[in-house]
Amino acid sequence: MIHFGTSGWRGIVGQDFTFRNVRLVLDATLEVLRGRGDVGEIIVSYDTRLLSEKFAREAVEVFTHYGVATVMSERDLPSPCLAYAVRERGATLGVMFTASHNPAEYNGLKLFTTHGTHAPRELTDAIEAAVAAKSEGFEDFYVPQTRLAATAPLAEGYLASLERDVDWEAIARSGLVVAVDPLFGTAREFLDRVLLAHDVPTHVVHTTKDPYFGGYAPECTPQNLAGLREKVRTSGAQIGLATDGDADRFGVVDAACRAISPNLVIALLAEYLIRRRGTPGGIGRTVATTRLVDRIAHAADREMVETPVGFHNFGPLFLSKRISIATEESAGLGVAAHLPARDGIYAALLMAELVAVEGHSLDELVRGLFARHGTLVSRRVQLPLKERTRAAIEKVSKRSFKEFAGQKVTRADRRDGILLELADGSWVLARAAQTEPKLRIYAEATSSGQLRALVREVRLVLRQAEEGVSHVRD
Repeated sequence: MIHFGTSGWRGIVGQDFTFRNVRLVLDATLEVLRGRGDVGEIIVSYDTRLLSEKFAREAVEVFTHYGVATVMSERDLPSPCLAYAVRERGATLGVMFTASHNPAEYNGLKLFTTHGTHAPRELTDAIEAAVAAKSEGFEDFYVPQTRLAATAPLAEGYLASLERDVDWEAIARSGLVVAVDPLFGTAREFLDRVLLAHDVPTHVVHTTKDPYFGGYAPECTPQNLAGLREKVRTSGAQIGLATDGDADRFGVVDAACRAISPNLVIALLAEYLIRRRGTPGGIGRTVATTRLVDRIAHAADREMVETPVGFHNFGPLFLSKRISIATEESAGLGVAAHLPARDGIYAALLMAELVAVEGHSLDELVRGLFARHGTLVSRRVQLPLKERTRAAIEKVSKRSFKEFAGQKVTRADRRDGILLELADGSWVLARAAQTEPKLRIYAEATSSGQLRALVREVRLVLRQAEEGVSHVRD
């Protein structure tokens, strides 16, 4: 079954993500768009995965067959670069072939609206319904109209936005030395290029194009950033900056070669944008994101809007101007003044600007953050998702909890798995990932001991629920 999760549709190539299924989804997408009005230009791009460019060419054939002018990028591009190009050109839709941070055997498809936002759920739900209606007996034969197909570089507008939206003078004055790791993905010749263009001493690693990402998933986890940590150590850099496979998520390493939690980076950046830059408007965060964002918003007398997991939930909030900053635990940051979509390259450069302007080490900046807003430590645990586990989550989400891990439950939310907020400000969330077969447990507490207790307790509750599930076979 084809399903759009929190960040597009993904699947294992040759198993779920096949050429026939891709053509089916594209055909259904165009049908839905045409049912809503005239369809103008569509822009298509791709990441560095083995078949991504081939899938992109299939998209051009499908769209031009139906008489739609289609522009394909000349090379693989970061997802935020495609989103920027869609908005800049006023295109009807952007189609990005990427599986983001998933392992190399996966591929996927992300959609961007004419405003540069991630496709909303109501659009992807309509596409899913059209796919289901068309799938039986689907004839995937197309005659492309080459006169409607074009290629273009598509990157200059985005690169110009990085020139405009980052305080390069502050970075230059600070003498900051930077290490960069695009994890063999699309940010190569973007993140490093713009730093070098401003004479920022920059040391790079993993900047070649590798469809297998060096043998591991292109995700900015501490273990995957070992190469960046080593580059920081050997180069004497004050900060290491990384991006995931399609460059819409970030990773940060400090001068002591420690990977900084995305939640802490998000909190530092949110406060910096408000306190130093004077960014107006509210702040959005997903339900799995640090509550430091809430405290920062409250201290600045800003509205804080909570959404379910998935950056697509922020699109309408950006467009209505209810929020100007969107934050997501999985290393996602969007700033309306730059782009109303997740952008790992911009977030990384903004972090370099923050360190340059503040003039303190990352460790000192985090301690100052805690001094102003209180200490919160967070953790995300990923486990394989078996059918028995999925059934257990559904079972647990129906339970009524008055206490959990020795604390009174002050709020329970069951929109996506089970979220429990506790009296001391700590919380825990268990949910099934929508883009890969993983069980994710998120937790945040005021101490490491309480954090471990929360994770231990939720794993125990889920294990007990699994043992009570008898009607599901793994």
